[in-house]
Amino acid sequence: MLSRSKRVRTIFSAEQLERLEAEFERQQYMVGPERLYLAASLQLTESQVKVWFQNRRIKWRKQHLEQRKVLRKSSATETETLTESSADQGTEY
Repeated sequence: MLSRSKRVRTIFSAEQLERLEAEFERQQYMVGPERLYLAASLQLTESQVKVWFQNRRIKWRKQHLEQRKVLRKSSATETETLTESSADQGTEY
């Protein structure tokens, strides 16, 4: 059986994370020479930067799905409250 060595998890410094987050805010996709330049300036490999951006996009999507669920739930609750409120007032047409 071949024994594969487990990939070492990259621990990013606070400065690296700050810069990566700033770049992500600017653009969610980092490719080509830009990614190479960013990696070099942060003393990371291009692959580490690529994977960080992939993971960050996944995190971003999850956060936005959760926000949309919360917004839908709160707007549904408001609609129910308004409907109950007008029913309580006995509005007849």
